[in-house]
Amino acid sequence: MIYRLVLVAIASICIGDAAYPQDSVPNLKDPSMIAAGHDLFLQKQCAHCHGEDGRGGINLARRDLDPKGVFQSIADGREKSGLRMPAWRDVMTDEEIWKATAYVMSISHEPK
Repeated sequence: MIYRLVLVAIASICIGDAAYPQDSVPNLKDPSMIAAGHDLFLQKQCAHCHGEDGRGGINLARRDLDPKGVFQSIADGREKSGLRMPAWRDVMTDEEIWKATAYVMSISHEPK
């Protein structure tokens, strides 16, 4: 039984990470990725701190963010000025983290 669980865990890690290796950035402007990221943003209660549109207490909007930095912050969490964002690496796959990153990037740049 344990052997089977280990195999399933290894397979899910390999398959989940194969979609978007952490060192490569997928197309974060893909509307389907952004929409899926918005859904995850709401499902995972990100809106509690960031607001439904990213303009909450911990504002994500109108900021110049780096996609790999956003991915890393979502995956590993972050602490700044006594506020702690939890790590999501054990909760979401890399593919889901990239989708959330796509949504954050879609709301983070000042409109031109």
